[in-house]
Amino acid sequence: MKNVFFFLSIAFLSFWGCASGSKVMTAEEFSEISVGQTSDDIQKKHGKPYSIKRLGDNEVEYTYIERLPMGKRVLRETHYLIILKNGKVTSTQVRTFNRPVYERNSYEMQTSYKGDDEKEANKEAT
Repeated sequence: MKNVFFFLSIAFLSFWGCASGSKVMTAEEFSEISVGQTSDDIQKKHGKPYSIKRLGDNEVEYTYIERLPMGKRVLRETHYLIILKNGKVTSTQVRTFNRPVYERNSYEMQTSYKGDDEKEANKEAT
């Protein structure tokens, strides 16, 4: 009985941890945003933005983020930007950030450079 209670507790905490974070926007959801929508409409449907930046002249930039993870690493991060003026959407932008190759493939960092191998082979041949 203790084991059942323990596993249910772990399952509940895992669910709660995932549910308590801010909502992630997807490309499909972002495509549904149109010019003229109000900030209230956007926040009701998509939740609170990751960040809100004041641009001046009654303009605000909402940023929503979608991350593509692989294990504990993030391979790609997409920022969905929504520009609002006087509380209404005036434009949208998408920015995609890829992680550098050296962060994705540690195998290359562990092997030697091909030129070094050729030099060693030439030394042994002479």
